[in-house]
Amino acid sequence: MFRFLLVLMLLSPAAHAVEEKDKHFSNNLYLQPYASLRHSAESGNVDAQFDLAYLYYKADSDPSVSGLSQSNDLAAYWYRKAAQQGHLSAQYNMAVLYLHGHGVDRDPVTAYAWLLQAADEGHPGSQELIKELDTILNEEQIQDAHQRSEELGISRSSS
Repeated sequence: MFRFLLVLMLLSPAAHAVEEKDKHFSNNLYLQPYASLRHSAESGNVDAQFDLAYLYYKADSDPSVSGLSQSNDLAAYWYRKAAQQGHLSAQYNMAVLYLHGHGVDRDPVTAYAWLLQAADEGHPGSQELIKELDTILNEEQIQDAHQRSEELGISRSSS
């Protein structure tokens, strides 16, 4: 029964949130017009991809984001782009999206795979969440997550 309640707590939307702009946004996010930010993201700028993902994820709930509609699908798309380039907070946020099923199918094994990527580079939030998931996932799921993590094909950046 305890394990079931722990699973429900971890998978509840309030349990983990995407990392916030105050800690991980580029300093000039709100100075850039949307078109410029999108162009930078489309050109491969990892910080612009992360910032754009955040805007799509928080558009309806963050009063400082105006003129943009919230889209979990687009948030997942841009977080994935940044995560694949090695952006640690984007990797963590991909895990959160997979835990909650926001813009992607709910999948704690894939979430664990993304967490492994960020944790391997020292991301503390990912390391903590892995410890929590270790108490929920079985050994087969954890092994599957390690395999998926290797298949993600992440390049390393300085983020």
